[in-house]
Amino acid sequence: GINMTQRQYSAEEQKLIDEIANGRTFDKDQELPPFYEKHLKNLLWMQGDSEYSGALGYMPWIEKAPDVKEKVLVAQIVKDEMRHASVIYKMLKDLGEDTESHIKASDLGYKIEEDEINIGFKRMKEDFRVNIFYYNIKYWTDFILFNFLMDRAAGHQLEDTLHSSYLPWKKGIEGIYKEEVMHLTHGDKWVRILSKDPKDKEFLQERLNLWWPRVMNVFGKSRGGANNIYVQLGLKKRSNDEVRKDFIDDIQKLCDEVGLVIPEWNESEYLQ
Repeated sequence: GINMTQRQYSAEEQKLIDEIANGRTFDKDQELPPFYEKHLKNLLWMQGDSEYSGALGYMPWIEKAPDVKEKVLVAQIVKDEMRHASVIYKMLKDLGEDTESHIKASDLGYKIEEDEINIGFKRMKEDFRVNIFYYNIKYWTDFILFNFLMDRAAGHQLEDTLHSSYLPWKKGIEGIYKEEVMHLTHGDKWVRILSKDPKDKEFLQERLNLWWPRVMNVFGKSRGGANNIYVQLGLKKRSNDEVRKDFIDDIQKLCDEVGLVIPEWNESEYLQ
């Protein structure tokens, strides 16, 4: 249905939305309508800072991974995430943003120490990362769940960007998307390994219960004002809720296969 809180567009904005609906795209070095540019930059900052703080969160696991083969794989994943950040920051730089100053001024390595806390949609710092990147990856099982859940969630979100009206982003995402798929494959492999031993599986379920609401919140609020605008500007294709449902269907299949239970999630708990 029509969301009653939908903001009214000016004639100029509406014209832009109609043109995008009819296939208008924007390329590098083209002058962007301010309304479009503002929303594009919001999404790019969110992705850039998430990839960057994600890489820093994964980094200690190069050393702590269970064997040399895994150390190489984790190092590869860290390199991928840092490369993703650099690709997105380059786009922002091309749009006139000072990414280097932002990185120096932001505490992108910051993680919350308390293990069981859930901050919902609250912001902890001045950067633009998605909230899940504030949490600490405490155990190898958490690292695996990050691959299994978060890299998969990112894959689902990036799928929309493969159709983006901003062509440099659409092009840049193709390689990033492939690498996220590799990361989630690593997660799936290890979820199967950890589910074989009853003790490992019990701990995996325990940590899944902790991380689940955090991952659910990554998709944003079901009834979000900004998301409609992103869809109308051709920067996203689906609503937050649709992406979340596709993600849950995907996870459900794997959890059924190994006997893990997806926890209940109640969005309203986080919407204070």
